[in-house]
Amino acid sequence: MYLVKKTYDNSPEFLRNEHYENITCTVSDTGVTADTEGKKSVLAGSLLDKDGKAVKVTRAGSSGAYTYAFSTEPVGILFATTEVTHGPQAGALMIAGSVNTERLQGEYLVDAVDQLVEKMPFIKFFVDGSLKVKATAPTV
Repeated sequence: MYLVKKTYDNSPEFLRNEHYENITCTVSDTGVTADTEGKKSVLAGSLLDKDGKAVKVTRAGSSGAYTYAFSTEPVGILFATTEVTHGPQAGALMIAGSVNTERLQGEYLVDAVDQLVEKMPFIKFFVDGSLKVKATAPTV
């Protein structure tokens, strides 16, 4: 296993505030494309599934009727960029806290925020400064 010790003096830009909870995880190198220097990295703010793979969001349908699908079920947000050039590496997975959704990595996350709220209930998602909450069914 290839290990690198890093010290971080600041918090990730996607954090809404400094109250959060992280757990250790293994960040997978599956599906990660190498950059021009041959290094593979999973960026901070990426959604991860239970196996440490980055979750991709896809959009289908037409304007006004889009639907969003996740490649796998997200369980948290990668807290710090993790290099996986030499295989899977240890990382920090944010499982509780508050984030600015528009600063997370990936396409369509702001549009799919309602689904994110459902899938990760301990993370508070803010879009343009407004808290997004779980939609409740209207009572009759």
